[in-house]
Amino acid sequence: MARIPKSNRSFWLAKLEGNKARDETNQHRLREAGWGVLVVWECELRDKSMLEKRLRSFLLDSDAPPVE
Repeated sequence: MARIPKSNRSFWLAKLEGNKARDETNQHRLREAGWGVLVVWECELRDKSMLEKRLRSFLLDSDAPPVE
């Protein structure tokens, strides 16, 4: 689980909130442009089998337009 550093706490809280807002904005823009968005966290890279299932599910989603 992620933890906020004890030193310079106000800096890190502001930085993390800014990152979250930026990511939400970028994901919204991508979806509006017709792109699918999948967020993969570093911790999810450990279980390769589960990651593969998740990626396949995302890429083969029936709502996605066909690849030509």
